[in-house]
Amino acid sequence: MLSSEIATLECVHHPNILRLFEVVETLGRVYLVTEWIRGGELYNHITQGGPLREIHAAPLFKQLLQAVKHMHSLGFVHRDIKAENVLLLSEDRLKLADFGFSTQLLNGPNQKLDTFCGSPPYAAPELFSDDHYIGAPVDVWALGILLYFMVVGNMPFRAPTIPGLKAAILKGDYLLPGQLSLPCIRLIQRILIHIPIRRPTIDDMLNSQFVTHPKLSAELMQHEINMRTKPAKRSGFWVRSKSRRMRKQYSLRERYMELTNKPPINMNTKRTDGFFVDNFLQPIELVKDMPLETIKEQSHNNTPKRSFLCGTLKKKVGPMETENERHLNSNGSVGNPKLQWNNVLASVPPECPLFKNYDTETGNFIMFPSETDDVSKWAPLEMEARQILDELGITTEMLMQASQNAPRSDIIGAYRIVINRLQKQSWLARKHVEMALQEMPKTEKKIERSCCIL
Repeated sequence: MLSSEIATLECVHHPNILRLFEVVETLGRVYLVTEWIRGGELYNHITQGGPLREIHAAPLFKQLLQAVKHMHSLGFVHRDIKAENVLLLSEDRLKLADFGFSTQLLNGPNQKLDTFCGSPPYAAPELFSDDHYIGAPVDVWALGILLYFMVVGNMPFRAPTIPGLKAAILKGDYLLPGQLSLPCIRLIQRILIHIPIRRPTIDDMLNSQFVTHPKLSAELMQHEINMRTKPAKRSGFWVRSKSRRMRKQYSLRERYMELTNKPPINMNTKRTDGFFVDNFLQPIELVKDMPLETIKEQSHNNTPKRSFLCGTLKKKVGPMETENERHLNSNGSVGNPKLQWNNVLASVPPECPLFKNYDTETGNFIMFPSETDDVSKWAPLEMEARQILDELGITTEMLMQASQNAPRSDIIGAYRIVINRLQKQSWLARKHVEMALQEMPKTEKKIERSCCIL
């Protein structure tokens, strides 16, 4: 298992796959030095905090699909995809880990395998019923089980014993909560199919509505809530009703569950109807489905409401401005966050990590230094990493000699760690920029109000 994991990690470097730095061998043990993922396992995150909202689960599931697609394109299958092997780098970024059961398909993607691998709750039916199986559909099935766990919080097939779990998976009956959106139900229903060849490919899953339109589920829930509720009249002069105050504390899913009260949906992996739904890959256009009256009401609600005691009146004579206010307004620096941020960027030196998209770069140089001595052919990330290593006393000749012993070379391990730190530094710099832009105060339009004294 350890040798296959090392061989796989040496070949499948990807932004959403755990990176191997070095292998350290002692007399009694073998240590794998990998990157540190501070968020921990996805399994612990869900079991302690509950299922993910669909708008949060969709981007994470997309990254997982991209990692598995990269593996399959190189001829590798994972065979142990589960929540315990998915590590959270942050709330919106993950990495796939634990490649002990992975293998390379030397005879093509349709090569038949005969080793039972993985966790039984994530195992596909053919692992229990057939003598041979194909690797890619097994990974697809495990992805469907994982998606179910992400949005529901438990497993679709459960039993106290392994024989009971095997019988439940082969029978194929499971329940889908009624509060899930239609795109999510469609995707899970299409993945969990008993026949392996009828399961979708990774590209089909990447093109599904749930992945390409992550906000669609929330829009569908909000649309149905709007259709089932009417704008309530105020119960008092200044005081809102208690039910309306409590309603503001509900999340969108809780409000949707309260209003719709949909029962669970009975599903079966052997059922032949409903798998290939029309417009499966096409987004749902809410504007065409919504009644005209609802659209008019929504557009009308966007206008600010006026109170009958004080109105929004135009002042005939503007207020007196101080000299400082006139100067700032003439420069245009106040009240415009974009201009403020552009002024900040102008003062930042070009070598700042903010301008380096290192974390998005891929290539063989991520794991192994380039063999050429032509500096012009080096990527900027590799060039900066070599400069740092040269300051530490690791020359180009030492890197070339150490490449033959990778990953069991401490020099190659240092090279990979420097590459990883530069990429993480670039990613954190952009994250800080995004947080700063979100926290930047928005300019509110000042409304002059006046009242009439009778």
